[in-house]
Amino acid sequence: MYLKFFIIIINSVSCFILPQIVREWHVIGIDNNINKIKPYTFNIGKLPMVLWYNNNEPQSTINICKHLGATLNNGIINDGCLICPNHFTKYDKNNTVGNVISKNGLLWWSYKSYSKSPPTLFKMNNTCQSYIDINVNLVNVILEFVYSANIIKVNNVHNKYYFTEDLYNTKHRYYYKYPYILKGSINKNVNYLINFLPLDDNKTRIYITTNNNADNKIFIKYFLNNKLNNLKNYNNNNNLKNMMILKDESINNYMKKIYLTFDKYSFPNDFTVSNFYKYRQFY
Repeated sequence: MYLKFFIIIINSVSCFILPQIVREWHVIGIDNNINKIKPYTFNIGKLPMVLWYNNNEPQSTINICKHLGATLNNGIINDGCLICPNHFTKYDKNNTVGNVISKNGLLWWSYKSYSKSPPTLFKMNNTCQSYIDINVNLVNVILEFVYSANIIKVNNVHNKYYFTEDLYNTKHRYYYKYPYILKGSINKNVNYLINFLPLDDNKTRIYITTNNNADNKIFIKYFLNNKLNNLKNYNNNNNLKNMMILKDESINNYMKKIYLTFDKYSFPNDFTVSNFYKYRQFY
């Protein structure tokens, strides 16, 4: 009895301390673009994953074979199971990691989500999807997309940040739902939705869903090109970059912190120079 109670407590605590990234629904692929007779690989940050279909039901596991650590990129799908190409280790529904759901023409993954189903993107079905990989950190990508040189209004209600601005004599409204979802509208019609997926420390994939209105596509193309051009100029994330953005109020402390991010350079002392001349030959 006590053991059962202890296990329940441990499971509850484990769920509570799971990182948020695995508790949310992430877009991992465009449904129509996936070959269902082959494994499909994707990343959640640095976590390599692989997906396969079992009777049209998508299933996923970590893309490292539990036998000897081979990748499952070239695995064989047979009778609803994924089989490692090296030594034929079998993966079935009992070996899955996370849940995969197809919705709104997209594939979504979550390990243990707060909600049973991914968010609904559009009420209409007349949409198209695409994605772009950007060699920029997730934080910088999102902040660039929600930045505007125009005067904007921001309200924070239940982790939803609303923005309004005037562009080309139209009212452009969008909101960022923390985390990873940006939904935008032009003249009160929902026109696009962007999902952000981290692939590595300095690599992000953005999935773009738009309706098929031609005028909206022109606007979205301009909006995206403007953001993507800016993102080309970002440095990789590191401690120095973070300190340049979030400066210490004290200049002395600021410079000390910058110095600590570098290797400790020092000039050779007399003893070192003497030994260098004594035991080395110059040409």
